[in-house]
Amino acid sequence: VAAAEASLTAARAALDDADGTLTRTRALHAKGDVAQAALDSAQTARDRAAAGVGQAEAALQAARDQSGATGADNAAVRAARASLTQAEIALGHATITAPVAGWVANISLRPGDVVAPGEALFALVEDGRWWLAANFQETDLGRLRPGQPVAVSLDMYPGHSLTGRVDTIGAGSGAVFALLPPQNATGNWVKVTQRFPVQITLDPPTDPALRLRVGASATATVDTTGLEGGLEAPAQ
Repeated sequence: VAAAEASLTAARAALDDADGTLTRTRALHAKGDVAQAALDSAQTARDRAAAGVGQAEAALQAARDQSGATGADNAAVRAARASLTQAEIALGHATITAPVAGWVANISLRPGDVVAPGEALFALVEDGRWWLAANFQETDLGRLRPGQPVAVSLDMYPGHSLTGRVDTIGAGSGAVFALLPPQNATGNWVKVTQRFPVQITLDPPTDPALRLRVGASATATVDTTGLEGGLEAPAQ
């Protein structure tokens, strides 16, 4: 359409020039200064310029008819907007939003990999709630209560101490749920003291430099004030 409009503008300019030439030639012809042939040539040029304007107007109208309506009513514009909407939806599906804040670990994804639905790509370590599992001897369980304060020291941060509280006390020892649980035959004279998992919820570290990591080794000391002193056990 823009090219057709430019052609029409040029054709109209040529017509204006031909009109001026014809007017001057007629004046000179009336005075006898130019021959009839010059007047005929000027008239022919003017008629040719007028025909050019007509052709340019027709070409502009054809271009407008081919392009259709302007703005949002144009079919090509509507199709382009529909394609844009589909592309935005596809892009939204390519963005994975985690349900909680945390850290990405154990990544198995590389640029260019094709991902199948349901495929495990990485692990998400939640940063908002931390807990550790301490294994206490069965002879100490009688002094443990949910809610008791706990002091925790991490091997990765010597000299620093974290706080927490006893959350839950396991209903079975770790050995019971092992792949090959031990078979203690009746009548054995030697008994092995079993350990039971105790989940301890940690308070957020006050020092931002103490970044917690999954699987770290720790020692948990439970304050059993009023119940014959404290208890200590290895934890993770």
